[in-house]
Amino acid sequence: MLSGGARPEPKEPFRPSGRQIGGGIIALLLLIFIVTNTDDAAVTLVVTTVTLPLWLVLAGTALLGVVVGMGLGSRRTKRKYMND
Repeated sequence: MLSGGARPEPKEPFRPSGRQIGGGIIALLLLIFIVTNTDDAAVTLVVTTVTLPLWLVLAGTALLGVVVGMGLGSRRTKRKYMND
């Protein structure tokens, strides 16, 4: 709550970076690709083969890629600050 009727300074509007726009476009294309592939697929895991919907395999692979990318990104950030 502000006292005295003072108004906060207006914030700059959100402006996405080129990397955010590119990531959004890639995410949208990936989502379209996943939704359009609805057939079943045989997936060979190390010792067994299972049949899963292809959309589930693609979504799981994309999620795994995001997790690995975030892990590598945080590792790079830590290394950057430790070298400074």
